[in-house]
Amino acid sequence: MARFPRMTSRKATLVALPLAGLLALSACGGESNAAGEDAGNNAPLFSELPKEIQDAGTIQVGSSVDYPPFEYYKEDGKTLDGFEPELATLLEKQLGVTFTWNNASFDTLFSALKAKRYDVVYGATNDTAEREQTFDFVYYLQSSQGFVVAKGNPAGIKSEDDLCGNKIAAVRGGVQAQYLEKKADECKTAGKGELTVLTFAGNAEEQLAVKQGKADAMLENFPTAATFAKESNGKLELVPDLQVEKQFFGMVLDKGNEQLRDTLVKAWQGIIDDGSYQKVLEKWQLADIGIKKAGVNAVASKATAD
Repeated sequence: MARFPRMTSRKATLVALPLAGLLALSACGGESNAAGEDAGNNAPLFSELPKEIQDAGTIQVGSSVDYPPFEYYKEDGKTLDGFEPELATLLEKQLGVTFTWNNASFDTLFSALKAKRYDVVYGATNDTAEREQTFDFVYYLQSSQGFVVAKGNPAGIKSEDDLCGNKIAAVRGGVQAQYLEKKADECKTAGKGELTVLTFAGNAEEQLAVKQGKADAMLENFPTAATFAKESNGKLELVPDLQVEKQFFGMVLDKGNEQLRDTLVKAWQGIIDDGSYQKVLEKWQLADIGIKKAGVNAVASKATAD
C-alpha cells in the first residue's frame, strides 16, 4: 500500500551504516563488504566499477538522513527508510556492492565529498548549473519546490508575487534558500515589499518556525513539502498549484570520477528499464516525478523535465 512516512526526531551526529543491513537491521561493515564481493560475481555492472570500490565492496554515500519521504530513520533512530534507500537496494543488485550511508548536515556534504570522505552524495540533491561547475551529477528524478504554510494560510500566499513582504524559511545551503535570496532581490527591485529569508540547519527547525508564526511559509522539495503537510496533524498545509524551480535530482560525484559516474548511469537506466524503479515510485505515490532516461549533468546536457 502506498504511503508517506511518519515524521520523527533525529540526531545530527554523523553515522555510517550499510544500506542492506539497515533495511532489515543494522549490519556490521565486515558483513557488508563480504556481501558486496559475493554479489559482485554475478552483478551485471560489477566489473565496470573502479577497482578500489570492487575491493571495498561498498560505495560510501554522504546524505542528510532526515528528509522524508526521500530518506529518514524510523522511530528507533537506527532503521533507514524512504524511497531513495529502496531505489538504492535496486542499484546494489546492478552493481554488486552495498551502499554505506554517512549521515551529516546537508551544508557539509559537498566539502566532505571534495575531501574524499564520500564517493557520492545522494539524497534529494538538485542538479544546478552552479553545482555542475564543481561536481558531476547523475540525474535520476524530476524535481520541483513547494511551499508549506500554517493551517489556513494566514499570509495568503498563493503565487510567487505573494512571497514579497513575507518571511520564508528554508534549509541552509540548499537550492531553496538560493531561490529565495534571488526572489528577495526581485521583490526589492520591484518595490513589492521585503522578502525575509530565514535559514535553518534542518527541516525540523523550519517547520517549527512556520507552526509558531515566526515564518509565513517554508520552501522544500515538493515530495517533502507534501509529506510535512500530510504528517502535521492539520497544523500545516501545502500551497496548491505553486511549484517553482523545476529541475532534476542527481547523485553527486567529484569531477574526475568518470568511471564510477558512468557506471551509476548504467545502473539507474537498468532499474528504469526493468520496471523496478517505477514500482518503487508508485508505492510512495511519486510516479509523476519519475524519468525515462538517466544521464549526466542535466543542465549542461539541456535535459528537460516533463
